[in-house]
Amino acid sequence: MPLYHVWFATKRRKWLLQGDVDDLVKEIMISVATEKGIDLIECETMVDHAHLLIRASNRTELSRAMNYIKGLTSKRLFDQLPELKLDIAMNNFWQHRYGVKHVPEGAKEPVVHYIQTQKDRLEKYAR
Repeated sequence: MPLYHVWFATKRRKWLLQGDVDDLVKEIMISVATEKGIDLIECETMVDHAHLLIRASNRTELSRAMNYIKGLTSKRLFDQLPELKLDIAMNNFWQHRYGVKHVPEGAKEPVVHYIQTQKDRLEKYAR
């Protein structure tokens, strides 16, 4: 089955993925993937976006997986942290779209390493 590197951002690229929110988002993503039978191989966040490595049989299955992950993560996050929804004044945590790139099996390890080391590149986000 093909591998896909997927990335997507918070609404308006706000720096929302920090501290407890960051931990909770990853926990919810993993939970949703388990519940829905999504083969989530890797998951990491940066302050304003997330990177995932997903195995899916085709783009349709990938699209369905992303709808579940983004939609349920947003809903459950706001259910658990209602003040966050008020603070950011938005109905959805994530931007509507996502980027995706097919990953050949031989390139899996470098992509996993790239995803796992997101936080090592925080200096490019210095404000």
